[in-house]
Amino acid sequence: MTAALFALALATAQPARDTTFVVPEGIRIAISHREGDVNVTGTGGREVRVLLEDREGGVRVRSEGATFHVGARDRGDDGDLVVWVPEDVDVSVTGREGDITVVGVAHGAVEVRTADGDVEIDGAARVDVAALDGEVRLANTGPSVVNVADGDVWIDRARGEATVHGIDADIVITNADARAVSVTAVDGNIWYDGAVHEGGSYSLSTHDGDVTFALPEGVGARISVSTFDGELLPSFPIQFRGGRLRGGEFTVGDGSAAIALKSFDGDILLIRPGERVPDWDDE
Repeated sequence: MTAALFALALATAQPARDTTFVVPEGIRIAISHREGDVNVTGTGGREVRVLLEDREGGVRVRSEGATFHVGARDRGDDGDLVVWVPEDVDVSVTGREGDITVVGVAHGAVEVRTADGDVEIDGAARVDVAALDGEVRLANTGPSVVNVADGDVWIDRARGEATVHGIDADIVITNADARAVSVTAVDGNIWYDGAVHEGGSYSLSTHDGDVTFALPEGVGARISVSTFDGELLPSFPIQFRGGRLRGGEFTVGDGSAAIALKSFDGDILLIRPGERVPDWDDE
């Protein structure tokens, strides 16, 4: 029996709380769960296992082209959902209320949409997250796009381009290997401590908060600074051209990278990598 026919049989049979089926390469797993946590783990096989931790509900599986839709039937849509998937599939998770965790999908793309709950992703080829209310933590990922309304963002050990936008959010990026970084916040602090590549572009901007940028020694960059009610606070000597350390620019090395740091109501801090440790939840 093919994977699609097996999924169809599952969808029409008596609902089970624990279901396993095999998928070929090139499949996308779309998980939808209204209430309750969702935990996804990547594995080395070709099996997908779906476990609903609710005694009254059942698992539903439906195939549509190259996509398998997975979730809980209505009576079990407030229990936690645990899913094991091959590490190379693309995974999307849509939730309304509950935390979402995705670990080990090292060779697939991960997309998350949630209204109320924290998001944690460790290991993914690409990441796209949109969250209304909740913290977002990413680690060991490829290129990432993150949009949050109310919740902090921490990205660690990411590779590739990073684009992050927050409304009420502190945004921290550490140990990054990125040639292009764009971070904006309305109300929150921004912190970047990662590689600065030749020809790279790094833009950090917040309306109400501080901007901290860790500049490695020996890099070449053109650095522009803009702040209305704050000032530039470097921890090392610079040759700054501007007025009262609030707006202007300076160049280090060959100036090949472009760095733009902006804060309307906050300071701009230039430090060396590892010189300071960012706070998380004021801890």
